[in-house]
Amino acid sequence: MKSLRQYLQEALDLKDSNFNQTQYQRRQELALITENTKAQRYAIQIIMQSTEMLLVEHELYNKFSKTNNLWRRDPEDLNIPVQGHYHIVASKSKKEIYAVNMDGTAHHRRNKGYEVPKKEADELRKFGVQIPANRIIECVDLVINEELENQSVSFVMVIEG
Repeated sequence: MKSLRQYLQEALDLKDSNFNQTQYQRRQELALITENTKAQRYAIQIIMQSTEMLLVEHELYNKFSKTNNLWRRDPEDLNIPVQGHYHIVASKSKKEIYAVNMDGTAHHRRNKGYEVPKKEADELRKFGVQIPANRIIECVDLVINEELENQSVSFVMVIEG
């Protein structure tokens, strides 16, 4: 007879295996290597906009150790797809200065060609961001919600049938 720990481990292994298989299949579809095998897949984006300032709990900022600017890390989401990235804002105004993806590309198109300050680049590299030696972030043309103002909250639900 199996112990509860063994059942739990098997369940976790099965969950991980299913998740990895789903992610692999989705990456293959996004790269146009395989066709979508699902009968239907819907991505529904819900956007809530406001004219007043929103208090968004996930927007917690940390201070750079050697500059006055602040940073916030957003995780990757392969369902959208969007890679992990950092938003850098001014400490007083909280206005975004730039956003950079983990691979060193600009997260927003408007940040293309921005030169990251040396001290911030060094610290971002410690976080795993691949800032190039010239500290200039480039752009990958994958536009999602670029036209939206900061006064909005959006999320995407992916429904597979």
